[in-house]
Amino acid sequence: MTAVPRPPRLIVNADDLGLSEAVNRAIFDAHRLGILTSTSLMATGPAFAPAIAGLAACPQLGVGVHLTLHDELPASDPAAIPSLVGADGRLHPLGKVVKRLLTGRIEREEVRREYDAQLARVRASGVEPTHVDSHCHLHAFPAIADVAEDVAERHGVRCTRRAKAFRWSDYSGAPLKRWPLGLLISTCQRLSERKLRGVLKSPDRFLGLIKSGALDTEWLLATLPTLPAGSVTEIMVHPADGSGPDQGLEDHGPAQRRVEYEALVSPRVRQRVQELGIELVTYRALC
Repeated sequence: MTAVPRPPRLIVNADDLGLSEAVNRAIFDAHRLGILTSTSLMATGPAFAPAIAGLAACPQLGVGVHLTLHDELPASDPAAIPSLVGADGRLHPLGKVVKRLLTGRIEREEVRREYDAQLARVRASGVEPTHVDSHCHLHAFPAIADVAEDVAERHGVRCTRRAKAFRWSDYSGAPLKRWPLGLLISTCQRLSERKLRGVLKSPDRFLGLIKSGALDTEWLLATLPTLPAGSVTEIMVHPADGSGPDQGLEDHGPAQRRVEYEALVSPRVRQRVQELGIELVTYRALC
């Protein structure tokens, strides 16, 4: 008798929980009203405390840690990570951090200290993380990928995101300006995998890297039928309720984040998930 393949399983993960109240509200509503199953919590986010309070009402929402190395206030004492912070005590801007990662001029032990502090802060709040990923996918860079793996394992975390495009078709329909960044992150992830011990599990496929900042309802509707049976796919999203200052973010500003929120709660999307028999899961499905 031929075995019937298991239906596709899908993790829909919202990054940036704790970044702002607008992001928090959208994530919790998209979980209650839509297809969102998982989120990644910023221990360094300005709205971390409200995020923790809101999680109490969402016990089925998977929660990972969104490791952060740029722009925010650190979880560590700045004096303990002097190379990672500026004179204002904040983590350095993204561009400066990326340059150091690409040239190997990053203090790995300070990164280890900061990542450890972030995971400790989340766990001290009562959350046992389902996985780790990172703000702007910096955990994929070879200079620190093994540090993230080691710290996650030490804290009992068993899963992580593989931040890469798995197929050339992932680039189809994506804004051309996202291609170079997507190729860089994907290449870094592939190089990192050569040195990682492989102790953390990951979904079979990761979507949303190349469409980050351009995801909408029509893209979701076109993507859902492509999920292969018997596999686990993660789709990364960045929802918010549309409020708050733009801050020049454009493709990740309030307007686009509102578009992503509306896609997650779209009745058409929810109906399509049901029609295709897709099983909505969290990273716990990998354990």
